[in-house]
Amino acid sequence: MAELVTTDTRATAPGEDVPPIPGEVAELIRARAGEQLAPLVQGLFRSSLVLDPVPGGAGTDGGSAGSAGRLGGLPALPGGTDWPEFSGRPMQLLAQLDCAALAEAHGTTGPDTGGWPLPADGLLLFFHDEWLADFTGRGCRVLHVPAGAPPRPAPAVGRGMPALPAVPVRAARALSAPSYQDRELERLFPDDFLVALDLAQDLAEHLPRPAVRLLGWCDTDTGRPEGHRPLLQIDSGVLAADWGECVNVSFWITDEDLAAGRFDEVRHGFEIA
Repeated sequence: MAELVTTDTRATAPGEDVPPIPGEVAELIRARAGEQLAPLVQGLFRSSLVLDPVPGGAGTDGGSAGSAGRLGGLPALPGGTDWPEFSGRPMQLLAQLDCAALAEAHGTTGPDTGGWPLPADGLLLFFHDEWLADFTGRGCRVLHVPAGAPPRPAPAVGRGMPALPAVPVRAARALSAPSYQDRELERLFPDDFLVALDLAQDLAEHLPRPAVRLLGWCDTDTGRPEGHRPLLQIDSGVLAADWGECVNVSFWITDEDLAAGRFDEVRHGFEIA
């Protein structure tokens, strides 16, 4: 069940550096789309980072060697930065990511070297309302803070949930393809939607969906908020989170805010099984 209205988002961002498309993927695109449309399909591909748990790193709140941050745990909030709240209760930390480690994994160090769109240093903290009570996409907060602050416990107010177990993650660059729900792909085949559907299924088989993806295209059946692209997607299983029938959550940002490094208007999405 989609929780946000599906609308257009942009395709590849200006200056975005996309990894090479494997030969077998290029062949299946030509087989489905034909020689004329195949380049347009390939032009929709985006670069992303897949975040996988570090073997043996579970429960290490401070991260581990070779990690790009962690899922869960307690946030390293600097003094003077309030713990985000929603409807009077503390939000839950879903991820704390090391911007420098992410840029290194992507093979870039700044916006002018390969189109890396995120900050070059500091931490990105992803919070959300674990009650999943808001259907307008406002039940989340993303903070960009300097690194080095100690972990901070949640304030003893409201009815926030306990912290999720810390899961250090490592980052690897990966291709990301649109799904049949993304209109950028659908509108290439206005006379036969089934071509877009079959092509999306082919691409999913060759570019499997990870449990956690940063940037790229949306891998889930959540709705796409208008004018936004995915920033972070997390399946509930990787966190062992109890969100009832919710199977994944996502964070969304506009191209303009992403380019400017503004995270105060990030939107929240989630999928109900």
